[in-house]
Amino acid sequence: MGGTLTEERKSEMSQGIMMGRVGTREEVAALMSFLLGADAGYITAATYDINGGLQVS
Repeated sequence: MGGTLTEERKSEMSQGIMMGRVGTREEVAALMSFLLGADAGYITAATYDINGGLQVS
Protein backbone atom coordinates (compact mmCIF):
# COMPACT_ATOMS: atom_id res chain seq x y z
CA MET A 1 0.00 0.00 0.00
CA GLY A 2 0.95 3.63 0.02
CA GLY A 3 1.65 6.00 -2.80
CA THR A 4 -0.48 8.72 -4.29
CA LEU A 5 -4.28 8.76 -4.26
CA THR A 6 -5.99 8.94 -7.62
CA GLU A 7 -8.35 11.84 -8.25
CA GLU A 8 -11.22 9.36 -8.38
CA ARG A 9 -10.37 7.98 -4.92
CA LYS A 10 -9.93 11.50 -3.48
CA SER A 11 -13.39 12.39 -4.80
CA GLU A 12 -14.90 9.28 -3.20
CA MET A 13 -13.21 9.96 0.14
CA SER A 14 -14.14 13.65 0.22
CA GLN A 15 -17.87 12.87 0.10
CA GLY A 16 -17.81 12.02 3.81
CA ILE A 17 -15.66 14.98 4.86
CA MET A 18 -17.25 18.23 6.07
CA MET A 19 -14.62 20.35 4.28
CA GLY A 20 -15.44 18.54 1.03
CA ARG A 21 -11.85 17.55 0.24
CA VAL A 22 -8.97 15.47 1.49
CA GLY A 23 -6.21 17.21 3.39
CA THR A 24 -2.74 17.84 2.10
CA ARG A 25 0.59 16.84 3.54
CA GLU A 26 1.40 20.53 3.82
CA GLU A 27 -1.57 21.00 6.17
CA VAL A 28 -0.37 18.17 8.39
CA ALA A 29 3.19 19.51 8.26
CA ALA A 30 1.98 22.99 9.30
CA LEU A 31 0.47 21.59 12.51
CA MET A 32 3.58 19.53 13.21
CA SER A 33 5.77 22.58 12.64
CA PHE A 34 3.68 24.59 15.09
CA LEU A 35 3.72 21.86 17.74
CA LEU A 36 7.49 21.51 17.45
CA GLY A 37 8.03 25.26 17.76
CA ALA A 38 8.38 27.59 20.73
CA ASP A 39 4.79 28.89 20.42
CA ALA A 40 3.50 25.45 21.47
CA GLY A 41 5.76 25.26 24.52
CA TYR A 42 2.88 25.14 27.01
CA ILE A 43 0.76 22.56 25.19
CA THR A 44 0.67 19.12 26.79
CA ALA A 45 -1.38 15.95 26.37
CA ALA A 46 -3.54 17.29 23.54
CA THR A 47 -5.07 15.43 20.61
CA TYR A 48 -5.42 17.17 17.26
CA ASP A 49 -7.68 15.65 14.64
CA ILE A 50 -6.51 16.63 11.17
CA ASN A 51 -9.47 15.26 9.26
CA GLY A 52 -11.42 18.17 7.76
CA GLY A 53 -14.43 17.48 9.97
CA LEU A 54 -14.76 13.79 9.08
CA GLN A 55 -15.72 12.87 12.63
CA VAL A 56 -18.26 15.70 12.84
CA SER A 57 -20.15 15.03 9.63
